[in-house]
Amino acid sequence: MGIFLGIDLGTQSVKVVALEETGKLLASSGNDYPIDTPRTGFAEQDPETWWKQTVKSCQQVLQSTGIREVDGIGFSGQMHGLVMLDENDSPVYPAIIWPDQRSYAEVEYIRSILGETLADVCGSDIATGFMAASLLWVKKNLPDIFYRIRKVLLPKDYLKVKFGLEPSTDAADASGTLLFDIRKRTWSYEVLSVLGFDERIFPPVSESTDIIGCLSAKTKESLGIRGKAELVAGGADQTCSAVGNGILEKGELLITIGTGGQVVAPVDQPIVDPELRTHTFCHALPNTWYVLGATLCAGLSMNWFRTVVTGGSKDCLTFNTLGVEAAQVEAGSGGVLFLPYLIGERTPHKNPTARGSFLNLHLTHKRGHLARSIMEGVAMAVKDSVEIIRSLGISPQHVLFAGGGAKSVLWRNILASFLQLPVVTSGAREETASGAAMLSMVATGHFSSFREAVQAVVNLDPPTLPKKEWIDIYEERYLLFQNAYKQVSPLFPQESG
Repeated sequence: MGIFLGIDLGTQSVKVVALEETGKLLASSGNDYPIDTPRTGFAEQDPETWWKQTVKSCQQVLQSTGIREVDGIGFSGQMHGLVMLDENDSPVYPAIIWPDQRSYAEVEYIRSILGETLADVCGSDIATGFMAASLLWVKKNLPDIFYRIRKVLLPKDYLKVKFGLEPSTDAADASGTLLFDIRKRTWSYEVLSVLGFDERIFPPVSESTDIIGCLSAKTKESLGIRGKAELVAGGADQTCSAVGNGILEKGELLITIGTGGQVVAPVDQPIVDPELRTHTFCHALPNTWYVLGATLCAGLSMNWFRTVVTGGSKDCLTFNTLGVEAAQVEAGSGGVLFLPYLIGERTPHKNPTARGSFLNLHLTHKRGHLARSIMEGVAMAVKDSVEIIRSLGISPQHVLFAGGGAKSVLWRNILASFLQLPVVTSGAREETASGAAMLSMVATGHFSSFREAVQAVVNLDPPTLPKKEWIDIYEERYLLFQNAYKQVSPLFPQESG
C-alpha cells in the first residue's frame, strides 16, 4: 500500500502533503511564489511557476517520507482565477487570479445583463477576479489574446495538464466562475451565450471524487514516483478545507480566520440568499452544496495593527503579546468598537469602498483595548455571515474554527460567545491539502465514505463553550456594530482605491 498526496495550489504558495493509509500525516512541504502587479489593480501569476514549485514540493515530500509508492493524488486550489491556453495547452497570458480588480466595469455589465440569472443559475453575485469578469475583460481589451484561447482553466487544473492529462475541471471549483449552473452542476450554456463565450473553450466537468487519469510513465520517472498514482479531480480550496476539517453535512459550520475570514455551511440542496450577500457553490461531495460568507480583512486586521500601528519593524510586537494584553481587557473592549473594513467588505455589504474604523476611543484606552476590539470586530463581521446563513433556514449546531485565528484561546472564547455556539478546533495541519488527499483516498476506494475518512484523519480538540457572563455584553455590542456601519458608511470614499 502506498501513500496519498494532496496538492493545494494557494494564492501565495503551493503545499503538498503525504498521508499514509491510516490517514496519518507523514510529511508536508510548501514553496512560495509571488503575485505580480504590473498595473494598479492587476493580480497575475505565471502558471509555469506554479508547476515548478509544485514539482519541487512533491519531490521534497517524497524525499522526506522515503516512500515512492503513490496510490492517489488529489488537487485543491485558489478559486475564481483564469488560465488561458492555446492549441498546445500553453498559457497565452499570465493567469488572472482572484484578487485582480481590473474587471470592475465588466462586473457591472454582467450584473446588469444577467439580473436574476445570477441567483437562479449561478447562485452568487459577480465580483472582480471571478473568471466570468476576467475573461470578458480579456475579450474586450485584449482581442488578439482572446482569439488565441482554445481552453480556459481554473488555477489548480493547469497542474493536471502538466501531469499529462487533457484539460478538465470539477463542479466544486467551476461553480466559482459565475459561468456555471450550480443546480445542474455543469456549465451554463445560457450564461455563456449571453456573454458571447464559445462553449468549446470550457473543459469537461467531473465531480471532485472522479478519477480522471493516472500519471504517465514519463511524469512518474521525472518525479521519482511508483505505483498507480491515480489522479482525482479535486476541488476548490474552500471545499477541500471543509473536507479536511470534517465539515460535510448540514448543521456543521466551518469558520476560518486567516488573512480573510470565511464561513462555510454545507447544505443538501442549493439554497441561495435572495439578496446575494453570500455565495452558494457546489461542494466536493456529490449532491451537496455550501453557502459561503466572506469578510475580507480578518487576521489581516490584526497583522496591520501589529506592524503599522506598533512600528512595523522586525522587532515589533508578537501576536502572542497582543493576545496577552487583549486578554487583560474586559469583554466589550472598554467601549472601543472596531469595524474591520480596511480593504472593503464582501459579506454582507458588498461594498469595496468600506473602510475600517475605531470608534469610542478615550485617553484611558490602552493597546490591549484596541487589540481586543479588533478580535471582537472580526468576530462580529463573521457573525454577519452566520446570521444570513441562519436566515436561510440553516441551523448550525457547532462550529469548527480553523486558520491562524483559531490558535488564540481568547479569539475562540470571543467567537463562541458572539455566536452562542460551542467552538471546536482541529489538531490537524495543512487541512486544505489534507482534504485534497482525502478526496483521493475516497475516490480510489481506500475509504468507503467521507465520514470514514474524517474519522481516520481529523482529530478534534475539546470544545470552547460560550462564556455566559459575556453573552449579554456581546448581544449589545453586535447591535452597535450593525448600527455603526450604517452611521459611518456615508463617510466612506465614493470610489474604491
